[in-house]
Amino acid sequence: MDTLEDLGRHIEVASEMQSVVRTMKAISAVGIRSHEAAERAMGQYLETVEMGLQVALRALPQEAGLVLPSKDGAGGIGVVVIGSEIGLCGGFNERLVSFALDRLSAAGIGADRRRVLVIGTRADASWQLAAEPPAYMQEAPATVEALAGTVGSVLTRLDQWLAQEGVTRLMLFQQRMGGPEGSAPVEVTLFPIDPGWLAELRERRWPSRRLPVCFGPTPAAMRSLVQQLLFARVFSAIVQSRAAEHAERLTAMQAAERSIGDKLDELRKTHQMLRQQVITAELLDIIGGFEAAEKQPGDMRPSEG
Repeated sequence: MDTLEDLGRHIEVASEMQSVVRTMKAISAVGIRSHEAAERAMGQYLETVEMGLQVALRALPQEAGLVLPSKDGAGGIGVVVIGSEIGLCGGFNERLVSFALDRLSAAGIGADRRRVLVIGTRADASWQLAAEPPAYMQEAPATVEALAGTVGSVLTRLDQWLAQEGVTRLMLFQQRMGGPEGSAPVEVTLFPIDPGWLAELRERRWPSRRLPVCFGPTPAAMRSLVQQLLFARVFSAIVQSRAAEHAERLTAMQAAERSIGDKLDELRKTHQMLRQQVITAELLDIIGGFEAAEKQPGDMRPSEG
């Protein structure tokens, strides 16, 4: 049975854990807001890029071959998996990897056809436990300010795959906020760009009565805009994944806080009961000693000479 000193140490450790959990909750809440703000800003940038694409598409007789899918479906598949760099977020990475492998298997894309780029050390470990080692691993950005550098490194790798390694299709798997566990995995096709979406974009109503024109060679402008579109989409995917990671970590920390709170209540009640028992035992010893002293025969005081 634990002593009062043991229970005191347990209460102290649990209180420190509760403080850490509350700090993690605050960090996750701030992280969600900052990444949501970054997503809104990138949404405005993406809207501008789409307007530029609309202008370039109207200047072309038809959609540029650069963004149309391969007719024979041949070539390798580039796969981007966006996970987390640190833990304490439940099964965030395991669910994402399982979802990605299920979708790839359903599409008949085996390890021999795909090039995998994993973002996040924890996601990399989860992927290697379930499948082949990825071709490339990129650390997840620790802050919003580091996002642009991470996206640049990812796009450099994807450009290399498209230009030199025979990759004709780019798929992305990420988590988004929502669902019973705080996040839900989704699949996004980065390349080729959906021709139906391009056709809709080309016919979209322009927001003003002044119609813009494309300066310079239209194909070159088209390629540049497609690169910016990929940048915006990868940036948004990483931001959404980071917000979902913080949301799941917040959910996990809330559950941990409730568990620690219940354990603290139990420890404090046990500590109070044990302390009361110790006090009661000491009082009984004092009373028993006093009663025993009163029952002794004769006068215990020394006699006077």
